[in-house]
Amino acid sequence: MLGIIRVITMQRQADIDQHGLLIQKDSGIRTLSACIPNQPNGVYDEATEAESLPKIVALARELELRGCRAIGISCAADPALEEARLAVGVPVYGAGSCAARRALRIAPRVGVLTILEEIPPLIYEVLGQAYIGMDRPEGVVTTLDLQTPSGREAAIEAARRLQARGAEVLVLACTGFASIDFAAELFARTGIVAVDPILALGAEVVHDLTV
Repeated sequence: MLGIIRVITMQRQADIDQHGLLIQKDSGIRTLSACIPNQPNGVYDEATEAESLPKIVALARELELRGCRAIGISCAADPALEEARLAVGVPVYGAGSCAARRALRIAPRVGVLTILEEIPPLIYEVLGQAYIGMDRPEGVVTTLDLQTPSGREAAIEAARRLQARGAEVLVLACTGFASIDFAAELFARTGIVAVDPILALGAEVVHDLTV
């Protein structure tokens, strides 16, 4: 069973379970999802990331005790990834670094679409020389903004800008893109290939647990 840590606080279990269910449908692995407390807008800058770190570590420990054989952090910035790995005895995966590794297997020139002001460091580290640049949708600050019509259109335009700069594949560096199935919409509307961070995480976990 894969434990999924949601880094945005939600009240409805159906909302908390959403990313885990996407992985179950795509990769077939059973998931158990939980969210950190008191962060209704998620992780979107240095302050909210710092606030999330001890909460993520505590939740990783809890999910391990509940029988999870692996933990996935549902945030493309991979907050507390190393801290959680030190705190538990099972593998811990970050959605951002998983997406970056998957993108490298698709094409040699990779752009990053993010809601942050800078590219998440672990994504940059994984991509190395393949990284051609990042873009941020205008007016999008938190993951919730992606769920608005204007947020989706701004993300489409940002993806087109990255393609114009030479990106052959995009890393969607916010798990909010998974919540709105943005990779599929982007390809249908523009032909641009993008890596969904949640599906990338699930695929990597399944691969590691079965080899």
